[in-house]
Amino acid sequence: MNTRIRTLRKTLNLTQKEFGGKVGLRSSTINDIEHSRCKVNERLQIAICSKFNVNEHWLKTGQGNMFVEIDKKLNDFLEIFKTLSPELQDYLMQSAKILLDSQNKT
Repeated sequence: MNTRIRTLRKTLNLTQKEFGGKVGLRSSTINDIEHSRCKVNERLQIAICSKFNVNEHWLKTGQGNMFVEIDKKLNDFLEIFKTLSPELQDYLMQSAKILLDSQNKT
């Protein structure tokens, strides 16, 4: 699993510091993990899969796709949503609920 974490980090084009920051670890800990000096606990596995949309089976076994398949439109939408201010995120959520209600009435 340790080498797959390194492969993932490099695929994402992140430094050890950037990768560690996203999962709540220091770069030195990521370095230790990548060089098998540190075991990967379940909390970190969950954080990696959640943060980077990684296929848990691939992370544990190396089998299957590295990433969980997500519809491109949904992925694009989520990237836009994350860049909006909290106020605009709320507005977008309210608008989406209105659109869904409208769709369900037809």
